[in-house]
Amino acid sequence: MAMTITDNLSFIITVVNGPSEDCDKENFLAELVAAKPPTDTPWLVMGDFNIIYEARDKNNQNLNRRLMGRFRLDVALETRTLIAEEHQFRKDLKIRILGLAAVEKARKKQASRVKWLKEGDANTRFFHIKMNARRRKNFIHCLQQDGNTLHTHEDKAAHLHAHFNSILGTRRQRGCTLNWEALRLSTIQDDSMDEPFTEDEIWEAIKNSPKEKAPGPDDFTGAFYKNCWHIIKKEIVDVFASFHNLTGGNFGSINRAMITLLPKKDSPRSMNDFRPISLIHSVAKLISKTLAMRLAARLGDLVSHAQSAFIKKRCIQDNFLYVRNMARSLHMQRKPSLFFKLDITKAFDSVSWEYLVEMLQCRGFSQHWRNWIVLLLSTASSRILLNGIAGEPTTHRRGLRQGDPLSPYLFILAIDPIQRLLNKATQEGLLSPLSNRAARFKISLYADDAAIFINSIRNDVNNLISILKFFGEATSLQVNLHKSSVVPIKCAEQNLSEVLENFNGQRGNFPITYLGLPLTPGHIKRIHLQPVMDKLQSRLAGWKGKLIQQSGRKTLVTSVLSSIPTYFLTALKPPKQFLTDMNKIRKKFLWAGDQEISGGKCKVNWKKVCSPIKMGGLGVLDLDKFARALRLRWLWFEWECPDKPWVGTTPPCDELDEQIFAAATKVTIGNGRKAKFWTSNWIGHQPLKYLAPALFNHSKGKQRLVQDALTNDKWIEDIRHELSMPLIREFFAVFRLIWDNETNLEEGVEDTIIWRWTNTGKYTAKSAYLAQFVGREDSRAATLIWKIWAPSKCKNFAWLVLQNRIWTSDRLQLRQWPNN
Repeated sequence: MAMTITDNLSFIITVVNGPSEDCDKENFLAELVAAKPPTDTPWLVMGDFNIIYEARDKNNQNLNRRLMGRFRLDVALETRTLIAEEHQFRKDLKIRILGLAAVEKARKKQASRVKWLKEGDANTRFFHIKMNARRRKNFIHCLQQDGNTLHTHEDKAAHLHAHFNSILGTRRQRGCTLNWEALRLSTIQDDSMDEPFTEDEIWEAIKNSPKEKAPGPDDFTGAFYKNCWHIIKKEIVDVFASFHNLTGGNFGSINRAMITLLPKKDSPRSMNDFRPISLIHSVAKLISKTLAMRLAARLGDLVSHAQSAFIKKRCIQDNFLYVRNMARSLHMQRKPSLFFKLDITKAFDSVSWEYLVEMLQCRGFSQHWRNWIVLLLSTASSRILLNGIAGEPTTHRRGLRQGDPLSPYLFILAIDPIQRLLNKATQEGLLSPLSNRAARFKISLYADDAAIFINSIRNDVNNLISILKFFGEATSLQVNLHKSSVVPIKCAEQNLSEVLENFNGQRGNFPITYLGLPLTPGHIKRIHLQPVMDKLQSRLAGWKGKLIQQSGRKTLVTSVLSSIPTYFLTALKPPKQFLTDMNKIRKKFLWAGDQEISGGKCKVNWKKVCSPIKMGGLGVLDLDKFARALRLRWLWFEWECPDKPWVGTTPPCDELDEQIFAAATKVTIGNGRKAKFWTSNWIGHQPLKYLAPALFNHSKGKQRLVQDALTNDKWIEDIRHELSMPLIREFFAVFRLIWDNETNLEEGVEDTIIWRWTNTGKYTAKSAYLAQFVGREDSRAATLIWKIWAPSKCKNFAWLVLQNRIWTSDRLQLRQWPNN
């Protein structure tokens, strides 16, 4: 049938109805080829061919893939040369299909929040499953309110709005204020806090912002600011100038946020089961980020060392190590004591603005800075996101937004005075001093996570409760005693019911969990670390092994599974069996995916796999060496950060750790007040305890500093027994070394230490880890494999070839197995 359309273009249409039997379909297709018009007139063939193009077009598994392929353009390419138009058509189709596939995969990867996988390491279905799992997990099906279950969207939205309006939108009257003069808080001594914002400062804040975090109400992410800075910087700088001068109008229009609710557990029902995170307007967030950067540089001088959160050169393990060593010391000294873990109700959401501004004034912050803070707080408003739908706005009247870059710094400034209150109470006799030399603070703070040690005395307990109550009245940071807990230390001979009569919280016993780590006065056992194993297993669901290629599994093992125990390994010395179990899990997932492991599936020795890439390994962390490298930081911090609260107690290091640290460091003596005579590497090529081990064992001043030891030859007086001939030889070896080096103490010059394995002379965990591989040969070929541009799976295959672990023809011939 030939037809002509209005633009005078002629074409031919052939309508077909293909046969249903496979034996007739070949002839049918041959007839179609023969029916092709001899001219170049466009030809359209349409109808029911009874032949499928893709497997999904058929409702059963009876597929004739040979016939399916007859429809493809690639088949024509194999049998004849495509004309120019067909070549271009094929090219356009391929570009479009690949582009759509890349966009779809990127969209699903972003929605799934999987950041550790590279392109090609997993198929799109993996990201699709992760994305749907996130949606199912974050979807709020119902909520509980006063015993009733809310199912409709309107009821749930109304409940959420009322809940957050009662917290964020309701101002609470303060019951009292603090005597700031008596507390003597540290004050800021820097006029540059009020300087105008510069373009470089704003750009630095943008560079330090994450690119792909969820956006706020304006839908602009960090990637937009980074990529378009050259276009928008003038407008952004003008906004900052208006904010600096407090001349901009209606700041509240950009100081809006969406509150998203993240479930803390499976099947959440009540509001306490969710963690609210504010997704703030990008401009307001950028202003907060810039102010936060200014404040962060001064926080270390303002906040007590009892607080470790959000402050440079402080870490969460500082708190844990201090609390653990305090508990162990009190336990070993048999001092009846009490350890309190406090629960502060809605800490970030409830802090009083009046108290916050008052505290900033007492700390020396200028009126201009305080006006900025008041503007940011007073114009804030939020809407609750319920299953992707925003609710009614809530105007803030108190609290700090979680998700605001400035909020953590303001909060730790707000809670810090509690430490000074407890010190003042001890000085005034309201609390008795702890009989422990290591007790630098009664309280340990990590953000709003507070732990307190006091003596097991009824009067101390009652006064502590009163102090916490008054602090809550002044700040709105109320301690929920019902959810708080107390753990006794060596109180078996006391009547705890009488001592804790006015404390109606929970009572527990060691071991407990503190800051996510097992806390016990005794040794860490394998059972204490079971939560780590459970977390690792949860990240290795069998379906992941099916959908991720081996190169992707290697990435997961390297970047995710090896990082899970890092937090534990830094603060604790784990049992060997724990590391063995961890290696079994990692090995199984790497080589077998979701299947059971066996010797035949482990293609390369695990020791080789855990070697650095430059030494021919796969770069998977050797957990034993990695744990040791992390623990060496404590020996370094004893030197570099003597103000840390745990310094003076025993770090979680063994004899081998100390030997490695001594070999990796070199000490230069100044006044001799930091270096230890026996254990520091300050003279010769090794610490004196290794040069003269017997003499060290007979010394009663094993921790004596160099200055004390050399003054009037005190180290000689420390030797407790009469010297035998071996001791005399060691004595003269030490004496001659000191005499030959002519060590002179220089008053006013501090001892210094350098780390031998870095150019800067500073310790890093990476250098400490690699130092334990010194002596192994580098593999240039293996290094080149990972540097070339190629898909990860190709690099992984090339590495296996280099290890001679691929069934190539020569390997098959060696075993006399069939090959072609």
